[in-house]
Amino acid sequence: MSRIIWGINPVLEYLRHAPEKIEEIVISKKELRGKVYQILEKAQKLGLPVKVKKDFFPPRLPPEANTQGVVAYLKEFDYAELDDLFRKARSSREKPLFLALDEITDPQNLGSLIRSAVAAGAHGIIIPKHRAAGITGTVVKVAAGATSLIPIHQTKNLGRLLEELKERDLWIAGLEARAERNIYQLDLNLPLVWVVGSEGKGLRPSIREKCDFLAAVPMRGPLDSLNAAVAGAIALFETIRQRYYL
Repeated sequence: MSRIIWGINPVLEYLRHAPEKIEEIVISKKELRGKVYQILEKAQKLGLPVKVKKDFFPPRLPPEANTQGVVAYLKEFDYAELDDLFRKARSSREKPLFLALDEITDPQNLGSLIRSAVAAGAHGIIIPKHRAAGITGTVVKVAAGATSLIPIHQTKNLGRLLEELKERDLWIAGLEARAERNIYQLDLNLPLVWVVGSEGKGLRPSIREKCDFLAAVPMRGPLDSLNAAVAGAIALFETIRQRYYL
């Protein structure tokens, strides 16, 4: 069954970077101007099926979806193999930087983390298959199409995969609100996997045990924790600051 995404930027990103994943685009005739017209032109040049509808009522949209007059139906999301993540790192000639998510269930947080990972230049994302959000239209919308720009690997067993990454010479760093050290006290200029825990419970004990070290994002205000997407973004950008801007 095809997936549906909506909004100008997500559809444009797929047209630019992964048009082969698009089955069909549907456009509202009433909105056929500006960037929506650019979508029509680009899709036609690529030979993709496009329908311009006077009556624009695409099926399977969530009620809160703001389509901006354009939706695209995609093939089932093609999760990457683990080697695809390493291949992207090798092609960049940089030390690998991966983001692993431990039971992130909120699609808003998942989309935000994907977008941050792409902006930070990470080479891949790892998500669990069970008890976690997958790649949906909402995730694509929040990520502004960034799901087409980074390999995303889905695993049945995150703990076992982290062990495999250690065997492939990566260090595993877990974000932990109550860790003794903070992210600014660590040397992050090494092949690295950041692991971000779930919105409510953080890292599971079994995943925490797999980490080579734990680190917190330091805070001075009255709150004792950050949103998972915010904490993950801060850790990623501190990593690239140490690697490229010191």
